[in-house]
Amino acid sequence: MAILATEKVLTLDYWKPAYKLKVGDYVFDRNGQPVQVKLIQEYRSNSCYEVMFDDHLHLSGDDRLQLPTENKKYRDRTFEYKQVREFTKPLKPILVVQLLELSLKNKRNRLIYSVPTTKPLALPHQDLPVPPFIFGFWFFNRLTNHNMVPIPNTNDFIHEKFKDLGYKIKPGWIRLNREREFNTIPSIRSQLIPNIPTRIPTNYLLASPEQRKELLSGILYAKPKQYNKKKDRFRFTTLNRTLAFQVQYLVDSLGIRSTILFHGRDKNYTITFRSRIKLMEEQDSPPIRVHQSRRYITKISPLPPQLCVHIETTAPDNTILVGEGFIACR
Repeated sequence: MAILATEKVLTLDYWKPAYKLKVGDYVFDRNGQPVQVKLIQEYRSNSCYEVMFDDHLHLSGDDRLQLPTENKKYRDRTFEYKQVREFTKPLKPILVVQLLELSLKNKRNRLIYSVPTTKPLALPHQDLPVPPFIFGFWFFNRLTNHNMVPIPNTNDFIHEKFKDLGYKIKPGWIRLNREREFNTIPSIRSQLIPNIPTRIPTNYLLASPEQRKELLSGILYAKPKQYNKKKDRFRFTTLNRTLAFQVQYLVDSLGIRSTILFHGRDKNYTITFRSRIKLMEEQDSPPIRVHQSRRYITKISPLPPQLCVHIETTAPDNTILVGEGFIACR
């Protein structure tokens, strides 16, 4: 396997470009498990390619890059099982240059090849100053007076959640939507002083799967209309580019496929996704059958000669998750 030296790889120290990886670093395999880098080789390749996916993400490497790829027959077999028994057939890695020789669409103009999303990344448990759900809700919900206010119809749930996590509710003003502002004892702000964050701290993003799930749940409860029950789809919008990509990272790190769009007129970023992990009480999503979702390969394009990095790990299948979306390759 060889990816471009500039591709981002998640480690236990957060993101690193591939050329900065060292033997002994921990990265993640396609099942989201931490594995150790055991070999790094840099070289310049004259045969480089970019693989584009249907959610506009991309992955680049040389002619030795392989993707653990599904075709229609494999996908049909996974649906036949429907959790009646474990589906154990391994994915067949395909070289990018082999895919170049194949048609990416069938006679009905439908995409043929897909790469499954990862399972939730198995990052370690973190000791955090504020519980993840509370931090996510407070960070995106707090008002200029430092109070918080539940979105309509969630008042009881939010108050109970705070109480269960050790906070006493301190009622405030009643707002125009008839929901009452509240603060807590102790206050969230006092637990974060002197470093009041302006973005989601890295230790929250590198927390365990359950902690990241709670953080994402708190974020979704912080604003109204984050979940469309009819479409079973989540939507998160922000003007802040950094926060948008942090939330997208959070979603994708749980094995959920997301899409992010920038709206030029409104100058905001919108992240949309479906989740088989229960994130809100009103959510009514079907269970996970084999994995959360998949990305379809839409295009493969040649690139100019570039510096590449060959990586070998302790993973049984030598896969590694690369770039935004945590796309598996080997």
